[in-house]
Amino acid sequence: MAGSIVSPKRVLMTGWISWKNKNMDDSAGKMRINIASFEKWYANQIKYHKVTGEDYDLINKNNMEVVVADYWKRIPKDSFQKWYDSQSRYRTKEDREKDAIVEEATITMPEMARLLGLTRSQVYQILRNPKYSHFFETIVIAEKKRITKESFQKFLEGQDLFHLDPANDYEELAQEQNIALANFRRKKLSQTGVRGSNGNLGYLTFDEALYLAKVSRSLINKWADKGKFKVIKVGSRVRISREDFEAWLEQRNLERSIQ
Repeated sequence: MAGSIVSPKRVLMTGWISWKNKNMDDSAGKMRINIASFEKWYANQIKYHKVTGEDYDLINKNNMEVVVADYWKRIPKDSFQKWYDSQSRYRTKEDREKDAIVEEATITMPEMARLLGLTRSQVYQILRNPKYSHFFETIVIAEKKRITKESFQKFLEGQDLFHLDPANDYEELAQEQNIALANFRRKKLSQTGVRGSNGNLGYLTFDEALYLAKVSRSLINKWADKGKFKVIKVGSRVRISREDFEAWLEQRNLERSIQ
């Protein structure tokens, strides 16, 4: 019998199970359950699930209030909620879905290190440095600190020592010869995460054009309406011919310097 039975204490489930007498044994003064019978029953139902020892470790380590009802240990809802609100490691399905939205708007410390081409220890030094720490907004998800993308962008724009690592560039951005434009595109990419929000070797976005010309968006629109340079539409995106724009801008700057 010893090889085919197990103590009910090792059968940890979330609900009450009723067993027929033929599947139970009272030997040695302890109620024991036939393993084969239990596994057959368990395989043919979906309501109850085995619980790992981790659940009981959580109860013991966190001193959760436990009550006994119908011979089963239960945790009062208010006690569970109090514990749940005090930590961030374990999450309900609903909170995991909310976390996913927040994670999309944040980066981890290792991700920040990769973006800047630094080691993790260097990133922590930046975060502790009073010269830079005021830029960052951090939140905690599943016991891990994350940095909001918005605050990371403020850090990039608010100092001149640290820049996005060109090693992370996609091929076309790595080929960009205009360093200022390349850095502008890197920052834009870190904001949007969408490569299509940038121009390319042949075409500029309107934001890139106004950045290069150092003028307002309305003036770029005015020049485009007057046909100063070629403008094309690709799907929902409008792009400016880079060759046309740079040639026209060079001529404009030359004429302004003569005046």
